[in-house]
Amino acid sequence: MPLMDIFGRLSSFIVSLAERYREIERKERLKRFGLNGNRITGSVVLRHPENISIGPNTYMNSGQLFAGKNARITIGDWCAIGYNVHIKAESHDIKRPTGPGRVEGDGAKERDIIIGDNVWVGDNVFIREGITIGSGSIIGANSAVVKDVPVGSIVGGNPARPLK
Repeated sequence: MPLMDIFGRLSSFIVSLAERYREIERKERLKRFGLNGNRITGSVVLRHPENISIGPNTYMNSGQLFAGKNARITIGDWCAIGYNVHIKAESHDIKRPTGPGRVEGDGAKERDIIIGDNVWVGDNVFIREGITIGSGSIIGANSAVVKDVPVGSIVGGNPARPLK
């Protein structure tokens, strides 16, 4: 066997071991915060995971879940959350934007986000602080949710508005 083949196979083996290790570490990190590994299937950034609650049979593919120190994100049962979804219970206050000397939580707006049961959130959606999405609702892809969504609604767009 040529030396290049040996190095190629060894390199592939090392890469696969590293990927397996990262996946095991990700699942362990999620378990530490009570978020079962089968609920988050892709790369999701968690901020203040102790303030995040995800119901059974819900999955999220990728994106960000940013709870605040004093704000929770609650996601119900049987929700389907697409790729690149950003759910942020904490945001900058326009009266005190980022800058030198700013520390985490200083000048931040924090408000709970509640997503009911059986909610479908499409890809590339942004959900801002203080939003409640009623059970059985659908959020269309590429939407920015800046107002509460009533139970059983279909919304979409930027800003999200009722479609049906």
